[in-house]
Amino acid sequence: MVSTSPKTPTSARTRGIKLEFGQATDPGLDPAKAVNEDSCGYAETAFGHLFVVCDGMGGHAGGKQASDIAIRTIFDHVGTAPVDREPNDVLSEAIETAAGRVFDLGGPATNQQRPGSTCVALLLHDGVAHVAHVGDSRGYAIRGEQVYRLTKDHSMVQELIDSGALSEREAIGHPDSNKITRALGMAPTVDVELRAEPMELNEGDVFLLASDGLTDLVDSDDFLAVIPDHVARNDVPGACAELVALANRRGGFDNITLQLIHVLRASLPAGHTLPQEPSDGVAGSRVATTIDGAPVVSDTVVQEPQFATPAAAPITGCMAGAPDMQEAPTLIQPAKRRVATTKPEPPPLVADPVVRPPAGPQPVARHFEPPDHFDPPESEPRSTPTLVYVVVGMAVAISVLLILLIWALFYR
Repeated sequence: MVSTSPKTPTSARTRGIKLEFGQATDPGLDPAKAVNEDSCGYAETAFGHLFVVCDGMGGHAGGKQASDIAIRTIFDHVGTAPVDREPNDVLSEAIETAAGRVFDLGGPATNQQRPGSTCVALLLHDGVAHVAHVGDSRGYAIRGEQVYRLTKDHSMVQELIDSGALSEREAIGHPDSNKITRALGMAPTVDVELRAEPMELNEGDVFLLASDGLTDLVDSDDFLAVIPDHVARNDVPGACAELVALANRRGGFDNITLQLIHVLRASLPAGHTLPQEPSDGVAGSRVATTIDGAPVVSDTVVQEPQFATPAAAPITGCMAGAPDMQEAPTLIQPAKRRVATTKPEPPPLVADPVVRPPAGPQPVARHFEPPDHFDPPESEPRSTPTLVYVVVGMAVAISVLLILLIWALFYR
């Protein structure tokens, strides 16, 4: 886990923005995924504060190498781009370049065998936030007591939901829930999804970037139950640790990685104005003063995984960014994780609301257990076995025969 104290801006684009953030990564509890294939990183660049989470795939070393190359390529591209470029263009190009590098890593392998990676990136500059992503790693914003999802999964299940062929409830535990339709490394190029309008920053905003190892098991209601309390205590790293622990208690079936960014100050210096239109006429740089268009999300939860708790395993860490982007950010190697000794808590059965729940204990529906209101059907009356009737009939017949025999012997 890596945390930072509030940053002193060194770039003109980050003037007026003051942040604190934490990030954490954990391999989870599945022994088949003891090698952590996730990567994450942060740096303050000439284009703003850059945060990135990548979720590698392709099995052990392949997935880890893919996410690591993706992260390093993105930071290298942003760190060396001409400073007069538009930040959103530079961010998109960085992710596209990373896709090509990861594709080259796979050589002649087919798509099913190629290493690949998802990506979600956040760039904060000039009082606004840009979000870009590929795959099913997600970005969220928390403002007040609302959670907004800033990304939409590039997955088969999401396409079925969008087409109306599948409801949010039907998507829970869907067999194709782990199949994504877009990733770095599946082709030489990739279509990067960048939010059409940047979001204007407010003091107190919190951004969350996460791999699906977290978001499949921890939902928006959990975010509201955990994050604001820690933020109020200036303990962003503590919120990261609690969310990772919660995902592990609920199964921890995948690598878990997240970044939390708390905006301490978003106002711009006096006399500085936000650019309303790009100098080169590029579309999509109007500033959104609200989070309109960012849906209150219904998180897809999955069924409780089936595997035993493994022995402790070492994990890899996230990149700790440095202002000098000429050198690759260093990798932090956290201590070995502790294996959960309690029974995993399954995720909720239904999507949770995004408003803060009332104080006090709340009922939790668990998989494989009937809810409190469940009334089992009354047992049907049992039919009398046929054998009983046969025995009674035989007894009556024998009694009649005995009576007839006695009558014949004594009364003839």
